[in-house]
Amino acid sequence: MVNYTNRVMTAIECCLKNEISWPNRLERTRIASVFAAGGFLGCIGLVDGTTIRLSQRPAEDGETYFDRKGDYSINAQIISDDRKRIIYFFTGMPGSCHDVTCLRESSLWKRMHSQQQHLLFDRGQYLLGDSGYTSGERLVAAFRNAGGDKDKTDFNTCIAHRRDDWTEADGPIEVEVESEVQIPDPPTPPLDERAMIARGRRRRLEVQSECLAYMRNGNGH
Repeated sequence: MVNYTNRVMTAIECCLKNEISWPNRLERTRIASVFAAGGFLGCIGLVDGTTIRLSQRPAEDGETYFDRKGDYSINAQIISDDRKRIIYFFTGMPGSCHDVTCLRESSLWKRMHSQQQHLLFDRGQYLLGDSGYTSGERLVAAFRNAGGDKDKTDFNTCIAHRRDDWTEADGPIEVEVESEVQIPDPPTPPLDERAMIARGRRRRLEVQSECLAYMRNGNGH
């Protein structure tokens, strides 16, 4: 059984290399133009996490795979473009892990915060995520606690609309809508990331300002 599983996984990995790829500069420009029409100037993709249910409890460290839905699973981080095409996929972490923790373990995260980031993003480009993520220079996340602030609430609504547009499909698809209360707090970042997060918050305010100006001028939702 193990040999069959390994052979199937090897075949899937070969297919993924051909079917899933990060957009080149020309394609990123096209994607950004589509998201800009919805108020998000510079966005080139939507990031979200999900879980892949396992048939049984893993024999080693099984409790870490027990997720909040009551299943044993592994976490999957998925980034898709404006056409709902997957451009990046990372999985393997236990289902109990927070989305931002799993994303930090990916090769993409490491390249996003290295001298190679210019190969993935052009000036001003970023990914858009829900409040389960932490904002950075290349990832803009919704506010976790709007606290009655109208600008924050409106910005979160804009992100929700953008994500709802993305998840709509012609056929039936299961979409889980999570409130901010249901999403656990992200883990405390290490000290060397806090400066990066401060820059990310400034970047989010820039994106928020652009988005709200666009929406309040009668565009979008």
